[in-house]
Amino acid sequence: MKKLSNIFSGIFLVLVFIASITFAYFNTEEIGLTFGSFVFSPRPVSVWVVGAFVCGGFIGLILGLGIFRQLKMRAEVRRLGKELEKSQEEVNRLRSLSLKDLQ
Repeated sequence: MKKLSNIFSGIFLVLVFIASITFAYFNTEEIGLTFGSFVFSPRPVSVWVVGAFVCGGFIGLILGLGIFRQLKMRAEVRRLGKELEKSQEEVNRLRSLSLKDLQ
């Protein structure tokens, strides 16, 4: 079953590659792109479309890997570690007090 899945994945990737080459071949008209105050030089339509798909793929991979989530979790672990140390210091300080000091 794993081999069949690999074969289908390979065929799908080849079809996507062929489709992108065909798309690039037939869409050679150059257009300029304006994004807010940024003005980009004229490039073929296929460059803009394929570039958008590639950028989206990379962003999806980065978000899918959970890099930002891991960074957030590490910060949370550090914060909780500091809070735990403070609590343990307070418990040790309270244990060292005698009952007379509390009254």
